[in-house]
Amino acid sequence: MVRDIITIFCICDDYLKSVGHEDNKQARMKTSEILTTAIVGAKFFGGNYQKSRLFLVSHGYIHSILSESRFIRRLHMIDNTILRGIFSVMASMFKAINSDNVYAIDSFPIPVCSNVRIWKCKVYESKEYMGYSAVRKDHFFGVRVHMLVTKSGAPVEFVIEPGSLSDITVARSFAFDIPKKSIIHADRGYTDYAFEDYLQLQRQLDFRPRRKKNAKRKDTGMCTKTRRIVETAFSSITRNFSKKIHAVTAHGFELKILMFIFAYSIKFVVAT
Repeated sequence: MVRDIITIFCICDDYLKSVGHEDNKQARMKTSEILTTAIVGAKFFGGNYQKSRLFLVSHGYIHSILSESRFIRRLHMIDNTILRGIFSVMASMFKAINSDNVYAIDSFPIPVCSNVRIWKCKVYESKEYMGYSAVRKDHFFGVRVHMLVTKSGAPVEFVIEPGSLSDITVARSFAFDIPKKSIIHADRGYTDYAFEDYLQLQRQLDFRPRRKKNAKRKDTGMCTKTRRIVETAFSSITRNFSKKIHAVTAHGFELKILMFIFAYSIKFVVAT
């Protein structure tokens, strides 16, 4: 736990220094401490920022503490480019050690509330957040995290989109910033011959979705082991979730999801 906390702080603090970020001299907590508190909360306290704040102060990791409301405001004020920049640093590390250049892409749903409470949900109100989980064989109301992971399960790219959007629709918006000639495994939901040809011819990436029975192209065979790795990655992220992700705004809800993804990524940084 100590190693994880130190690693989280070092990654955040080093990145902020590298981009020339400077906190106000009157700030009681640095931005790196704010981020560390949020990620530690996701990793060890089910996303509960209050418990994380009290733990870090009581154990001497942080010497000054903000009120809960002020902490939340400071966290929400952090620019999204900083958050994406920190993730890109870890993603670059994961891609560098992925010598086989084998990846897998998939998605998993995160309901914002139970189905019986959809009518009074304030976080999301649009019908586009109504999705269907093929694994659970049930409808849900919330978002879906689409993620590209390495062969070992380390995330290198992700997006958070409304639950109604299909896997292949979101996959078309991925940057796929990975080495050429990489192999990307996917399930049947990613079947799109034109998209496969584009990745093969223009990006030199070997996209291998599992084929449906009536598919015109032959099944190249999705590695069962790789499939299990991506499923394990998703279960590892959601395992840290509390029974309910508490948030009052869409930004707050998605920010907590991001913190859970950061918390999951840290274990690969520590392992290297």
